[in-house]
Amino acid sequence: MAQADIEDGAYDAASKRVSPAAAQRAAAERAAWEALPYPVRLTQTRCTTCHVAQNYESQRHNRLGWEIVILRMYYLNHAPLQDGERGIIAAHLAQRLPAQGTDAAVEALQQFAAVALMPLLGWLAWRLARLRSRRRRPAR
Repeated sequence: MAQADIEDGAYDAASKRVSPAAAQRAAAERAAWEALPYPVRLTQTRCTTCHVAQNYESQRHNRLGWEIVILRMYYLNHAPLQDGERGIIAAHLAQRLPAQGTDAAVEALQQFAAVALMPLLGWLAWRLARLRSRRRRPAR
């Protein structure tokens, strides 16, 4: 029950009844909420659990960028996500809040570099470990 409804006398504490005007407002709010597309409701429900909507609405990312943000929230901040919700939220945010112009190009370049460099870094680590192990072996 909203504080305004209580102050307006919409809620009668003695009888624990809601006034017809307050019930109509609540029904209208519920109908407006249910009229929103599922991805919008899901995003608002999950993301505003921890912070205000302006936090993510001020950011711009491509689809992969939003996936990374959501993964970070899930694994590091324990965001309450069910199976399959990450993809729905990322697709919605990528469509509604896409990276544009040079920001999109920079983000795509960073993602490409990260994906391209990971195997190279793994190979280098393996190579260094192999070289070190050869140096430690006694001569036959």
